[in-house]
Amino acid sequence: MALESHPVYNTSLWNSLWPDNHAFIRPAGREVGSRHRPSHKRNMAISIQATRSADGLRPVDIARDLPQIVDLLKTVFGDTLDGNEQHVFGDSGGRAANELYYRFHPSAQRLLNGFVWQEDGRIVGNATVLSTKSWDRYLVANVAVHPSYRRRGIARALMRAITASIQSRGGRVILLQVVKDNHSAIDLYRSLGYTYIGNMVTWYVMASRTRQIPELIGERTHVDVCKLPDGRWREAYELDISHVQADLNWPEPLQPDAYRRTLWRKTSDFLNGRFYEGWAVLNSGNQLAGLATIAGEWGRSHVLTLRVRPDWVGSLERPLLAKALRRLPLLPRRNVRIDHPEADEITGQLLRDANFSVQRVLTHMRLDISR
Repeated sequence: MALESHPVYNTSLWNSLWPDNHAFIRPAGREVGSRHRPSHKRNMAISIQATRSADGLRPVDIARDLPQIVDLLKTVFGDTLDGNEQHVFGDSGGRAANELYYRFHPSAQRLLNGFVWQEDGRIVGNATVLSTKSWDRYLVANVAVHPSYRRRGIARALMRAITASIQSRGGRVILLQVVKDNHSAIDLYRSLGYTYIGNMVTWYVMASRTRQIPELIGERTHVDVCKLPDGRWREAYELDISHVQADLNWPEPLQPDAYRRTLWRKTSDFLNGRFYEGWAVLNSGNQLAGLATIAGEWGRSHVLTLRVRPDWVGSLERPLLAKALRRLPLLPRRNVRIDHPEADEITGQLLRDANFSVQRVLTHMRLDISR
């Protein structure tokens, strides 16, 4: 079936558990790793009528399924994992030690909310459900079917089980991500009622290969880029959500206080090895017209964001990005990434000029469950 044509990043577990987006500028608590997961996050207990046969669809039993699920995810997503994700998967050798490691690893515990498909006593399919801060909003992650068992309807069965399970608990919205060129997976999701939201591109550059770009080209007027004032955090939030649709922020919509830099947040960042810098452009009416941020933490890539008001598109992207790039050599030497809407071709070209390359393009989809 559709989803089974080739590995699906959609919903790769790692992209769901460790999103970069704006998480660095929220209150401390993965990225991909062990980033802040809200303490009030609930586990979702999934129940489904047991099958008479040992094979087929059933809920995850983490006590016995974990090693096989990890092996399946390695098989399906292994070629697309970055260094951080490979570290969590661990070495393929020393199974006893690895099983103990996974059982206590916080990301592995997220695998327990979902379903598996078993054939001949072997787990060949898996899909995970993640809850969010909103009681009626859920995410689908790491839909995976072993290559030898694809095109048998396993992925469709997993997705239908997830939908029924969420609907029985009053869920109203399900979101997922899928690699843009995985057309068979997208066709499957559409056949199940999912609609297209938009595409987000992950751009990436190694620290040693970042290229500076000029702030001005030709006779364009100089733009003053200043430090983002702490008191403009509400404006920054409004600007951000006008640039990026809410459901394109994964896994949670941007929080209204995302740009608020309280003393407590600054102290927490310092104590936890995180940093954050923001810059802004104010228009003649002293309104926030554009902003750029750079955030990071120990052991992680720097994360950039770039936001411009619709009426200033084409004028502020270059000076804001140029400012951020000039700051990078003064910060700890690390690789850099930015997740940005694919539709913003202006920023895309600037990132290419700065030597960024496309790491992946994810299509975001949504299912509204009828009551």
